[in-house]
Amino acid sequence: MSTDVPNGARPVAGRTPLAALSLLAALLVLLPACGKMLSPPPQPRTDGYSGLVTVRAAGAELAKFRIDVRGEALRRTMSDAKDARYFVRESAAGPVWEVDPASKSYREATEEALFAHLDDFPLGADFNHAAEANRRGITKYHRESDAVFAGNACAIWRYADDPEVLNSPTTTYWMAPALGGVVIRKVRSVPKADGSDETTYFELTHLRAGVDPERFRVPEGFRKDGAGPG
Repeated sequence: MSTDVPNGARPVAGRTPLAALSLLAALLVLLPACGKMLSPPPQPRTDGYSGLVTVRAAGAELAKFRIDVRGEALRRTMSDAKDARYFVRESAAGPVWEVDPASKSYREATEEALFAHLDDFPLGADFNHAAEANRRGITKYHRESDAVFAGNACAIWRYADDPEVLNSPTTTYWMAPALGGVVIRKVRSVPKADGSDETTYFELTHLRAGVDPERFRVPEGFRKDGAGPG
């Protein structure tokens, strides 16, 4: 039997090596993308988070700013403007800087500036109600209820400044288990002489998990301003 093939035709076996190489090249290109697709999504406790903080009281907005948190690293950006100034620290023991992207400069800043409006707001994941009570030096506190805030189910923990005093000022923390135990709302109530309460709300919304560690560092090429904390 003849094994000849028609003119212009090639044996199938002659095309096999080229097809295999093309397939291998495609796999090499796709593997990194597949790895990203299969990797677990970022989590606040391991990858940090960013969000919008709004402070309001008596029907008025007192402050609004963005924060980035990753472990002990913190960044507080003053506004959503492209070149908005921000305060940043890379670690709990590290220095605090005020960075001005518009002038590509930075200078020393204070912890007070970094944590403005964030006093006593637990920023890390895995809120520990017992540790908070210990920090306050009290033993009497309680889980008030569960409720939903900004679409997230929260466990609400209430602490009185002095549990033994009637009408003591109180603070409640709204902790979202589905967000890694991040506190997304703090409500501070101080009784007034007329029987009403002066209540201030600290609310964390638009939370997104995953923050690049570079966001907590002064960008390369920025010059240091000799002026002290502003």
